[in-house]
Amino acid sequence: MFGLRQKLTMGFGGLLLIVLLVSALGIQVLRNYRRTMDQFLTENWRSVEYGQYMVDTLEQLDDQAKSLADGNARPGALEAAKTLMGEFDKNLEDENHNITLPGEDTLAKNLTDHWRGAEGYAAAYARLIDAKSTVTQRTAAYAAIQRLGPLVKADAVAVIKLNFKNMTPIQGHFKEMSDNATRLMFILSGVGMAVAILFIVVMGRTILQPLAQLTESARQIEKGNLDLVVQVKSRDELGQLGNAFNSMAAKLREYRRSNQAKLIRTRQTTQNAIDSLPDAVAILSPDGQVEMANRAAQRLFGLQPDSQLDANQWPWLEKLYHATLRDLRPVEPRGYESAIQVVDEGVERFFLPRAVPVVDDARQLLGVTVVLADVTHLRRLDEMKSGIVSVVSHELKTPLTSIRMGVHLLLEERIGTLTAQQNDILTAVREDADRLHRIVENLLDMSRIESGRGLMELAAEKAQALIDEAVAPMKTAFAERGVELTVQVAPETPGVQADRNRINHVFSNLLSNALRYTPPGGHVCISAAAEDAGVTFSVLDSGPGIPRQYQGRIFERFFRVPGQSGAPNADGAGLGLAIAKDIVEAHGGRIFVESDGASGSKFSFWLPRAEQGGRPGGSQEVADEQRIPTDRG
Repeated sequence: MFGLRQKLTMGFGGLLLIVLLVSALGIQVLRNYRRTMDQFLTENWRSVEYGQYMVDTLEQLDDQAKSLADGNARPGALEAAKTLMGEFDKNLEDENHNITLPGEDTLAKNLTDHWRGAEGYAAAYARLIDAKSTVTQRTAAYAAIQRLGPLVKADAVAVIKLNFKNMTPIQGHFKEMSDNATRLMFILSGVGMAVAILFIVVMGRTILQPLAQLTESARQIEKGNLDLVVQVKSRDELGQLGNAFNSMAAKLREYRRSNQAKLIRTRQTTQNAIDSLPDAVAILSPDGQVEMANRAAQRLFGLQPDSQLDANQWPWLEKLYHATLRDLRPVEPRGYESAIQVVDEGVERFFLPRAVPVVDDARQLLGVTVVLADVTHLRRLDEMKSGIVSVVSHELKTPLTSIRMGVHLLLEERIGTLTAQQNDILTAVREDADRLHRIVENLLDMSRIESGRGLMELAAEKAQALIDEAVAPMKTAFAERGVELTVQVAPETPGVQADRNRINHVFSNLLSNALRYTPPGGHVCISAAAEDAGVTFSVLDSGPGIPRQYQGRIFERFFRVPGQSGAPNADGAGLGLAIAKDIVEAHGGRIFVESDGASGSKFSFWLPRAEQGGRPGGSQEVADEQRIPTDRG
């Protein structure tokens, strides 16, 4: 019984033999062509060349003969004539040694006699160029040259025609050889194709058919049919592969039985674990089906296992799910404004949704886990905190105003003259009172935004106009500090949907921070560029930068970057960026910071385009709850 290797050797060995045979025939044909070509060049073409050289030389000699006979020859004509006669003699001698055709020897003898005879062309030409010849002798010599020249030329032309005439049979011989070789190549090609077809049929039955059976069996296993058994009919390598395939299928059947039991145990354990959680938890498949949900998710949100996502029933979940699929990153809630309100047995409860993608080692999506954290208690605490801050700020505003007014009157010396020491003390008190007043105003502003009393007058605004309005009052301060301020806005930048006064407050805060932390000689650039469905505004400074460990907290209330409080005029309370963040998010935008931690910071915020806006024009209340803000200081 032949093995697979022997079968392949026999199949491809026959094809190799045919290739070698055709190659040997081709080499032999090429050798015959070469031999015939050598004979052609040696016996015919060279004689043609010799004859042509002699004809060309004779014509040149004839051209110079008349001038030599008249005595009007140009300088060097005698030497040229002698050289031409030498060339003619050489070609005539070569032709006499290359006699190969019948009749060629007679033509060569006649040519030699007419050239070298006692009364031949060469002798007459010698008398013509002889300096001792008289005029009469040169005239007679010229007459002999005119008579003998056509005879010599006719003999040379006859040699050329004889050799050309002999080429025609050789060309016919070439054609015959080529036709025979082509005919033989066609025959061998036909035989090779027949043998190759025979080998393919044989190999198809002995090799390809078992492989096709194995392929179909593999597809059946891919579909889950592990009970399939491959029929093994040979003992070669394909038979061994079939036995290994059957063994693999048996192992897979055993593994499936054990794995199914393990999966059932794992699913039950997972279900019990998530059922014990107070938060609502659901696991979604990549195609949007609810694969698993705990009791809280089923009872409060109706997320039943095996149900499909319905945008009408769960629009917030549909949006959260697709955002996770798009970025393959966890989607965190923006703040309490993202909370889902649920009434549970007459009690109002709030849940913050969070989605986390489940991926394998190759970053392929396996599912999405949705966790809805109960933040009802935290939300109430935040409302209480905001209320307390608002009340305290409001109660501080009246006495603080009186203190500032009193200090102002004292510094103006309306009550009496102050000493230098008293003036310094009151100046310090005024600066601290002004700083406390700004803090109180910021706290009240944030309270108004968070409580919904901060109305947004949204309208279509040009990006260039917003930046120009923000930059105009800051130019003097930048010039006095020696910091360069540049503006970069592309002409095609679209407009945005914004409250001009509120956004001006955001620009003012970002530019003030950039000026505060940029040393003299530095530069600040404010720019705007179209991005996605909106416009991104950026303020880039060349200050000390923000360490990476603090960038996540930069927008928190009262937070200031450690180590930067010593900057000139760095007396803020850490509320400016928090307010800016609340304003931007109230516009439906987002704000963020970029810095390598060493030098330079770039604060950017995105606002929706005016034509796509997301919010209609006119008055618009800020969302009830805002994400906890952060600030650089």
